[in-house]
Amino acid sequence: MSNYNPYAYTSPQSPPQPARPAAGAPQPWQIGEVIGHAWNMFKPSWPTLVLTQLLSGLLSGIPNYVPGILVATRAVEMHSTEYWTIYSVCVFIGLVVAAFFTGGMVKVWCSAARGQTPQFGDMFAGGSRFLPLLAVLFLTLLAVLLGYVLLIVPGIIIGLGVAFAQFYVVDQNMGPIDAMKASWKATKGHKGNIFLFGLVSMLIAFAGYAACCVGGLVSVPLVMVAFATVYTRLSGTAARFDDAPPPPQGGYGYYGSPGGFGGPPGYGPPPGGFGGYGGPPPGGFGGPPR
Repeated sequence: MSNYNPYAYTSPQSPPQPARPAAGAPQPWQIGEVIGHAWNMFKPSWPTLVLTQLLSGLLSGIPNYVPGILVATRAVEMHSTEYWTIYSVCVFIGLVVAAFFTGGMVKVWCSAARGQTPQFGDMFAGGSRFLPLLAVLFLTLLAVLLGYVLLIVPGIIIGLGVAFAQFYVVDQNMGPIDAMKASWKATKGHKGNIFLFGLVSMLIAFAGYAACCVGGLVSVPLVMVAFATVYTRLSGTAARFDDAPPPPQGGYGYYGSPGGFGGPPGYGPPPGGFGGYGGPPPGGFGGPPR
């Protein structure tokens, strides 16, 4: 005999979270408009953006200071074989550390670009994409270097084409090769504007550093939010995550489990109290009031 009780209480389910919006059609963008948008997104979240940029930069740069410290303390001779060995190892370690923090910072920049509130903890959230991100950083670096070996112009074109590969790895969970292909496809017809945008971004960053270096605490994260904005436009993911329509819900209200009596969210139960508990009532009670 079945133990099914149609009136048994079941714990309410949490309302489902909005899903990440699927990529849509690429959206138009202009350099001035993107920078203005980035500034508007930067202002309400500037403490988090400045602090995460500063801390990630300091932690990523620690390995690069080691050779200079060893030379300053006369532990090794400048330009000696030992020096270059230590230097090469430190550069590699620095790239690995930078890859880890880049994963988290991409989340921070994309959140700000989409009008969300970036969280400080996102800076450390790149661990799940660390290996693919490390691979794509080395692959893009290798591709650009090969382009420069051939001629300078091919290296620039390749660099512009794969500029957003790390964003596709982190934001859309792609593998390294797929991310590079997606970036190349997204930047088709936009490489000239991206090149000009890069020049303008460098001017903004340098202007910040010229202000006693303090302005760089603002100009660098501002430029990165603008860069993330260009990515969201080209990839068709500029919509905020919380703008995505929630999935349809069954039962009365938000807590009705699948298989209930339906009705729009927030619709109250009929007299007798059978809404939202999952199964239908015994025969003879009928459906909800029309």
